[in-house]
Amino acid sequence: MNKSATSHKRLQGISLLLSLICVLLFQNDVAADSYVRCQGRLVSIGDTKAEVLNRCDHPDKRDQWEENHNSTISQIYDYKTERYIAPKRIIQPIQMERWTYIMGPNKFIRYLYFQNGELIKIETGERGRD
Repeated sequence: MNKSATSHKRLQGISLLLSLICVLLFQNDVAADSYVRCQGRLVSIGDTKAEVLNRCDHPDKRDQWEENHNSTISQIYDYKTERYIAPKRIIQPIQMERWTYIMGPNKFIRYLYFQNGELIKIETGERGRD
């Protein structure tokens, strides 16, 4: 085998190793978004607004909106199982809320999404400022 082919195989191996390391590093970030720690207590997908308020206190910002549907049948995404729930008959609009928690300077901002009072999604935002 010539030097060029050996060099190419070595680069492929290094590239594969770096890709694997990146996947393993980012895998933990995705799993961490199924819960958030507030004042030393855990909040997780499926908790109610009352439970989150009890553990985290009031959010720094609260956005509310209604989601209307074109039909009475709607699929709702279940973030806990990462699948769509079987279609349900929806008679009235879904009440949605996004609570923003600024955890402190240099800590990541957390966005908590509620659907009809139940926590369905947790997102990590940018770092807070001083």
